[in-house]
Amino acid sequence: MKKRSSILLFISLIAVCLCCTFVMITGAQTSAPEVSIPYCNLSFRDSVCIKYAVDSSASDVKLLIWTSAQAEYTIGTQDSEITEYYDDEIEGKTYKIFDYTKLSAKQMTDVIYARAYVKVGNNEYYSEINKYSVLQYAYNKLGKTGTATDDEELKDILTHMLEYGAAAQKYLEDYKVDRLATADWYQVKLTAGVLDDGLMHGLYLPGDKVTITAAATGADGAAFAYWSDSKGNKVGTTATYELTVGNSNEVYNPVYVKYSSGLEIEEDDRAGVAYVVDIGTCEDTNIVIPPMSDNGYPITEIDRYAFENVTTLVSISFPSTVTLIGRYAFDGCTALTDVYYDGTEEEWTNNVEIETGNEAIESATKHFYEPAAATFTVTFVDYDGTVLKIETVESGKSATPPADPTRAGYIFTGWDKSFTNVNENLTASAQYEKSYTEPTIVVSSAEASAGATNVEITVSLKNNPGVTSMLLQIAFDDDVLDLASMTYNTEIGGTGIPLQSTASPVKVYWAEGFTNVTGDWVLVTLNFNISNSATAGDYGITVTYNADDVFNADEVNVDFDIINGKITVS
Repeated sequence: MKKRSSILLFISLIAVCLCCTFVMITGAQTSAPEVSIPYCNLSFRDSVCIKYAVDSSASDVKLLIWTSAQAEYTIGTQDSEITEYYDDEIEGKTYKIFDYTKLSAKQMTDVIYARAYVKVGNNEYYSEINKYSVLQYAYNKLGKTGTATDDEELKDILTHMLEYGAAAQKYLEDYKVDRLATADWYQVKLTAGVLDDGLMHGLYLPGDKVTITAAATGADGAAFAYWSDSKGNKVGTTATYELTVGNSNEVYNPVYVKYSSGLEIEEDDRAGVAYVVDIGTCEDTNIVIPPMSDNGYPITEIDRYAFENVTTLVSISFPSTVTLIGRYAFDGCTALTDVYYDGTEEEWTNNVEIETGNEAIESATKHFYEPAAATFTVTFVDYDGTVLKIETVESGKSATPPADPTRAGYIFTGWDKSFTNVNENLTASAQYEKSYTEPTIVVSSAEASAGATNVEITVSLKNNPGVTSMLLQIAFDDDVLDLASMTYNTEIGGTGIPLQSTASPVKVYWAEGFTNVTGDWVLVTLNFNISNSATAGDYGITVTYNADDVFNADEVNVDFDIINGKITVS
């Protein structure tokens, strides 16, 4: 037990290891203090607490805390700061341990940004930014974003902890109920560049929109070309790109291209465009045409004879700005095997004119940019608005609903809309019928506008134990509600008395003949016309009966609870 307590107090350190570097904001310093957060960890023995191990040669260190993303994570912008710490040894080295104890049960998914800070003279020094959450810790240990722990008891604790967190979210002021701790979260990670919050990783729900930003040029001066996913697929051709989170963990990588140099390019200042007119001094066998000239004009044309008889040319890459390949531009390019186009096949066909004498281009293997299929978000919600599942679905495909939800006293009957052949974002709400344990007469409700016709109201028996005869009175405001018709359900047998009068109350009567009809049945359907002069409001439809007017085959009176309905006029 002592060993278990020790584990719960300070669980083995996780791989949120940040580079042991510092950032100096102002001034100069001959001997800069070390400031870093090599480790952080979760403790939940008595309460949920994030522990930060700070490595610094300075004594006056503070831990700055932010509970939301910032444009700048610098002193003065923090939500709080922690100045108290204690020393502890980790793997033979002593660190300053800061405890962040302000997390409540409902904040399992809240992201906390932390940064160690020290000021020496007029200079400020910062660690890298640490991004962490209870959810991130749990997902690491459960193997959803990394290698799972072998400790099955710990995994069980974390699973129940997330369930408790979700329950707290719903119970405590409906705190972020659209982002429950028990939802299916997925990690977005970048190999370079930053997310919306300035960091390189984060947990998100399917359907979330996340902006990723890469540097315009790479370390070797190559220009940004596109973002690729973990499978190497192009997902966006702009350095700042908004992606839609899917149903799996994903790593995105900015891809940079070294455009061919030495090409002879001419500019048309009047038209604001540029042309490649000759291979110039370029010696590349795989030529990559830049999208812009040095002065920022889009390159729209490969001039006639530009690459004529360049027998060393193996491949050519065109930007999507190119709209014309002039006469004989690639005549005699006998080694040309591949053409790459930074656009779709449809754009190549419709937008690029290829003049005569370019058989080498026509016969080469074409490679096009294939954008990811359009996706839509399907959200499944319970009767109280609680999000049960969010799924990203490709256009024309179907979503998979969560397991049938449960609700005390009710029976789940399905979803309020279809989620097959999805072509828009949609929300499907769980539908229920009340589960009746006692015999009950239920009058339905409806919404209508003034002047509406044939507004349908049903009167049903729920949990019917078997009655042979019954006489009901149905009352309503006949100054507003005009009873146009009343139809008995012939499937249940018996003899229903025809409508004698449309004035309220009307009588509904069954003679003997449905002794064996038990369970749930619609007895009668009423259709109302709404007065043109009806004012907005609720107009009740109520059922009553005398004690001796409802009985079974043994002529024993049967008691029914009654749930009345209404027509709401808007």
